[in-house]
Amino acid sequence: MLTEKMPGYTEVYKPEFFSTATDFRIILKNVNYNLEGGPHQVTNQDSELSTESKKILDFCTTPKSKKDLAAFCGFKDLRNFTLKHINPLLESGQLEMTILDKPKSRNQKNITVHSK
Repeated sequence: MLTEKMPGYTEVYKPEFFSTATDFRIILKNVNYNLEGGPHQVTNQDSELSTESKKILDFCTTPKSKKDLAAFCGFKDLRNFTLKHINPLLESGQLEMTILDKPKSRNQKNITVHSK
């Protein structure tokens, strides 16, 4: 049987097993959490851009609102769409807000950052 390790997995994350006369416990550690300094940040080296991310970056050559982006990608739940697709692109620096000092502005739009 061939098993594949998850990116970032080390022996530190190995499950721990405990048992007593009345119960059995298993501790499964979160591989996405970096024990040295908080959550593991996914970078381009860790994974390729998803199809949705590529679509968003291609679509945002001119400023677009979150609502426009969600509609373009076929999402109805704006909050989930933002958490899953927009925020990672903003955090990676591939997408940028047009009104930096007011991230929650109703006029806020996003645009693709072109590397120089």
